[in-house]
Amino acid sequence: MYGNTGPLVYPAGFLYLFGALQWLTDGEIPKAQIVFLVFYVLTQSVVMTLYTMALRSFRSRGNQNETWSFRLAMACLCLSKRFHSIFLLRLFNDGPTTLMACMSFICFLKNKWDVGCFIFSLAVSLKMNVLLFAPGLLYLLIQVSPQLTIRRLAICGITQLALGAPFLLRHPISYLRKAFELDRQFFYKWTVNLKFLDEDLFLSKRMAVFLLLLHVGLLGIYFWRLYKSARPVTPETILSTLFVSNFIGICCARTLHYQFYAWYFSSLPYLLWRETPYPIPIRMVLLLCIESSFLTFPATAMSSAVLQTAHWLILIPCVFGSSRNDKTKNN
Repeated sequence: MYGNTGPLVYPAGFLYLFGALQWLTDGEIPKAQIVFLVFYVLTQSVVMTLYTMALRSFRSRGNQNETWSFRLAMACLCLSKRFHSIFLLRLFNDGPTTLMACMSFICFLKNKWDVGCFIFSLAVSLKMNVLLFAPGLLYLLIQVSPQLTIRRLAICGITQLALGAPFLLRHPISYLRKAFELDRQFFYKWTVNLKFLDEDLFLSKRMAVFLLLLHVGLLGIYFWRLYKSARPVTPETILSTLFVSNFIGICCARTLHYQFYAWYFSSLPYLLWRETPYPIPIRMVLLLCIESSFLTFPATAMSSAVLQTAHWLILIPCVFGSSRNDKTKNN
């Protein structure tokens, strides 16, 4: 299948969703924007629910003094112009994908792991970036119930097979190569996070290998720290594990396009408030730096440098530091 920009590069769920939108809206953009407005409101509602569940978790352990501060983090979720435009103006599949992924997280927080794995796999079928959460999910599945891990992974796999069956039965190699194309080359002109690099270095294989090794190494360090800290599996721990796993992938990404902001914006206030030691003014500045970088068009070497600096200032304490989860446990 081909479009105006080339061959289709998304899994089967993308076709089903946008095929339904085409039928529902008769191909009219204003009607589709109304649908995406609903997606946006639902996404914000689901994310607010996640934050509220986490808030109840650490309030139940006596952390009453942090409530007002965490409410400020929740308010920040409503302030992103770029996140709003990804849904309402651009109609990217990244928005519905984020909605579906966050719905699966609610199931995990409610201890409904089988249902959550099914919905998580539906999110993957819309766009494969959801796989950045997969290392964190695998760690949690093993922690919650090692004996049920294989069954729950099978739920994810069978869902993908069922959704992709019409394509897998006819052109299995072509479908898998394009829908889950891990070695895809990206255009330098659209990168938001690496514009300060020379184009040849940006496109080079050695850069891709370096970022992959960095990604794997940071995941290993993070999960080793989790294992040694022996955190109990609480709603707060579940969210932290999933969000940090995804954010490591974001920081090590070969490129970030403007719409990719939807992949992790909703997790940024949580990470800043629960996984970093910074005072509130610094947290707000870091959020502003990331937002301004994604609002800069076209991206420049300076905007990319600002974005990377903010990313790593958040990531380093997430991976190497002692989070509030650990401090609460020790107290």
